[in-house]
Amino acid sequence: MAFDASRALLLYYHLNPQARGLCERLASALGSIFPIQSTAPDAAETLPMPAPSVVITVGGDGTILRAARLAAPLGVPLLGVNMGRLGFLTEVEATDAERLVPRYLCDEDFAWTERRQMVKAVVSGPAKPQPFEFHALNEVVVGHGPASRLSRVHVRIDGVHLTTYAADSVIVASATGSTAYSLSAGGPILPPESTDMVLTAVAPHGDLSSSVVVPSASAVELEAESQGPTIVAIDGFVDRVLESGDRVAVSQSPYRADFLRTGPRTNFYETLVYRLRRGSDQALSIARMIADQDERARG
Repeated sequence: MAFDASRALLLYYHLNPQARGLCERLASALGSIFPIQSTAPDAAETLPMPAPSVVITVGGDGTILRAARLAAPLGVPLLGVNMGRLGFLTEVEATDAERLVPRYLCDEDFAWTERRQMVKAVVSGPAKPQPFEFHALNEVVVGHGPASRLSRVHVRIDGVHLTTYAADSVIVASATGSTAYSLSAGGPILPPESTDMVLTAVAPHGDLSSSVVVPSASAVELEAESQGPTIVAIDGFVDRVLESGDRVAVSQSPYRADFLRTGPRTNFYETLVYRLRRGSDQALSIARMIADQDERARG
């Protein structure tokens, strides 16, 4: 498939000057008619209309999560340029972007579209006359706020009580999110085309410590019982405080995020271990750097 390169919208991670520079160069090379956008807190919450032909992100997976919230409802595909760490969702490395991005858009036989199911979270409660609705590509997390204490989270699946977790938090993840926070908490990895959800507790104290895979047609309801602040976090960048009696219902979203890919459809499995190892190596490198800085500071 081919796309109108002049109608490509470019979005960059606002805290990375190199990401902005690459974004500007790509926009110029493609002849984009849209101003580049950033992930800054005061950035636009919608895409320009008529909608772009494609959204190109320059940053990491977090930048893609923000872009997906804007692009998926309009059916606009995403192409991610990686300037982050793991890059599970990104497609092109920054060093190759200026050479390869035009091919993704203009060469009809070069790329194909991968579709990722999103999840919907509806927050309701006695003090909320109008429920809040959010759509997430990765996960919905319910748990304690800044205070370091356990949360008690009642969980129902299709109206049937499953358990009450005593845990730091409880994650409901999509297949895409199964390689993110849920994975770090011990959850399973789902194939990217799966429409199922994964229910995973973080540091649980109780009888159900294993993750639960929930069919796509089901709904998961979470209700927190905590003496301290409790929040619901959507994809790691949308937080809302939960009040007593609030419930978070998570189900399949009507939206799916489309990604431009190239190469065989088994690339996910071919690069899975590499990306996990790369993230682990980078985390270790950062930890060593911090330790060296602390050592020098102590004299």
